[in-house]
Amino acid sequence: MTTQTFDAIVVGNGAIGSSLAVELADRGLTVALIGPENRQYAASTAAGAMLGCFGEVTADLISDDPGRTKFALDLKAKELWPDWVEKISDHSPLDGTDLFTASGTTVILNTVGTREIDTENFSAIQKTLQENNEPFDTVDVDDIGWVDADPNSRPLEAIHIPGEHAVDSGRLLARLEGAAAARGCTLIHERAVSLREDHGRIRAVVLDNGDVIEAGQVVLAAGVGSQALIDSVPGLGATIPRLVAGYGVSAVMTTHDGTQPQSVIRTPNRAFACGLHVVPRGLGQVYVGATNIINPTVMTEPVLRDLEFVLGCAHRQIRRNLWSSSVRRINVGNRPVSLDGFPLLGETPVQGLWMTTGTYRDGLFLSPLIAQEFADRLTGGSGEADLSLFTPERAPVQRAGGRPRIIDTTVQHMLATGYEHHWTIPTDWQEYLEADLQPIYQNWADQIDDDFTPPPELVASSRLHPQMVQWLRDYYDATREKFGAPDRAPAPTRAELTRNATRQLHAANVPTPAADAQALAEHTFGTTDDTTAPDTAEREQFLNLVARRSHREPLEYLTGHVHVLGLDLTVRPDVFIPRVHSEAMVDAAIENLSTPTPMVVDLCTGTGAIALAVATRLPQARVIGADVAESAVACAQENADRLESVDAGRVQFLQADIGSESFADDLTGTTDLVTANPPYVPTDLHMPSEWAVYQPKTALYSGADGLDLTRVVAHTAHRLLRPGGTFALEHYDAALDDILTILTDAGFGQITSHRDHDKLPRYILAVKES
Repeated sequence: MTTQTFDAIVVGNGAIGSSLAVELADRGLTVALIGPENRQYAASTAAGAMLGCFGEVTADLISDDPGRTKFALDLKAKELWPDWVEKISDHSPLDGTDLFTASGTTVILNTVGTREIDTENFSAIQKTLQENNEPFDTVDVDDIGWVDADPNSRPLEAIHIPGEHAVDSGRLLARLEGAAAARGCTLIHERAVSLREDHGRIRAVVLDNGDVIEAGQVVLAAGVGSQALIDSVPGLGATIPRLVAGYGVSAVMTTHDGTQPQSVIRTPNRAFACGLHVVPRGLGQVYVGATNIINPTVMTEPVLRDLEFVLGCAHRQIRRNLWSSSVRRINVGNRPVSLDGFPLLGETPVQGLWMTTGTYRDGLFLSPLIAQEFADRLTGGSGEADLSLFTPERAPVQRAGGRPRIIDTTVQHMLATGYEHHWTIPTDWQEYLEADLQPIYQNWADQIDDDFTPPPELVASSRLHPQMVQWLRDYYDATREKFGAPDRAPAPTRAELTRNATRQLHAANVPTPAADAQALAEHTFGTTDDTTAPDTAEREQFLNLVARRSHREPLEYLTGHVHVLGLDLTVRPDVFIPRVHSEAMVDAAIENLSTPTPMVVDLCTGTGAIALAVATRLPQARVIGADVAESAVACAQENADRLESVDAGRVQFLQADIGSESFADDLTGTTDLVTANPPYVPTDLHMPSEWAVYQPKTALYSGADGLDLTRVVAHTAHRLLRPGGTFALEHYDAALDDILTILTDAGFGQITSHRDHDKLPRYILAVKES
């Protein structure tokens, strides 16, 4: 056993550790850089090394303060790279530009994936570019260099970001190691296995060969491997988010035709992972990557599932002749992912022990910034960047929207994984899966902890790894004990509730989710101030209504009202809901009248909508509405009583069998206008649930052809009308020919068909001939 002493020890010889060693040496410190030569568990060795600041943006990242704070680091790092590659090349005859393998980045949105993830992330990239005045160009999808995708995976949109390049990660690491050695750093190609501390102060690092390396400052930059060193100090890791592995597979391919793209070609980030990316490596070689699997411990060998996926994505979505290209090398990397998804950057509770890890996908890109910031801090400075959010010992960083939003995101990412794999399942299963996954993940998050919710990828992966669940619970319990329970999230505002309701209704395939969510909010909360937080009772009432609407219960039954024909009418679940289709018929029927004081009869009146609309438009008309259903007549009378525009006595509603010859026999041959919207749906016709399940069957269906009641009302209308009187009949558009025959046989003439607002044949005007 030997002992060596240095000013500082950097554990981890990946991009971050090697960069920090260079910076510390430049500030006059003696530095030991520790790490196995093969960097077996490192993320850097398997990285595509895209210098992606904007290309890595997601809608989730920029949606709240923690995400935007993380993005602010990316912006700072982006500006450092041109000078950085020159600096680390000063020991060689090269200027550093040789490390760049790609000029710019082209981001494509293709037909693979989902709107909620791919499209929204693509839009977020564009938005962030614009907000930061970063140059980019919209690219015609037919002009994307080197892309020749399978037609089923063809690009839909593309942008080119000229300022985002890529480097060769292997050559970068070699250049960094050379720069560190040239500055006098001692390179120790061994594995660190434990830390020694004394009375809360770091003292040394113990290597696997038994050697002890002493220093007053130790930086853990060994990615996921840093966790074992934290664990070697009893109690140290209790309140530091544990590191797990974001295992990924990539490949270097020699292209079949000896070509490579000029720029990085990538998609936006996708489900639980980075986006598909192809990076030129020169000499007809390309790097391809696309995977990220959260695992409790590091992986050293590729899984067939992931290798098949990444190679399949490359030849289907980017360039078809990659199918015929050779695989030169397969890489396995392990990204360091903390239990709350954010970096661990700062000093630990052990004085002199620092962490620069947990950077997930951004370690290599952030390495110049982290190196400069921590070299400053280790030499007595305070750095320029605000890293307080990322202090290793902390309560979990929690995202805006809390558990509901995380669960929604988890569900969307799980579904998107299926689409990215081109799953073949019955079409209706997609709806079932989304509805079923929501309570599964909600219940799972509730089982993990009452207060804290891990990031979506950990919510999903923890179901497969009991050890990860225990780590989460232990960390949450420890931080609660040290920092106290978190403040309960403020009650959601009306705007937040409405947004969540829109997502829920969209998932349930409700035709107009946003409009329905807003209508339910107005019905429940009354106020239009979106910033108000409804009380518990109102919130529960709203959530109950949204749940019922997601089961396709009609909106009008939930609110008890329908606005149609210019009237605000009461409607109940035992009465048919009037529709906008009737409006054009009422207007046309009134125009056809020759007297300002008509006698009008409305058959199958339901809520009384048509009868009351006629009475409102014709103040001197006398109107009778009739329906066989007692509930309908009661509802119609209630509506008449509520309307100030209808004089008492001018409108009368009757419960009656309208097919009986005794019905309104005193009006036989004297009525000016008869209107009718009878049940006209054939009994075997499939209808949406809003109709078939919830509305009264007798108000919808009318025999095998849907015309049983139409025949009855045609006969009754002809009996009631005076010669020259008008019959206005709403009908099923596909039955037009049969209805024309029915009306002709009943004795009507001057029959004209009219279209509704959807341009479909919807109502007929007919005249009783003299």
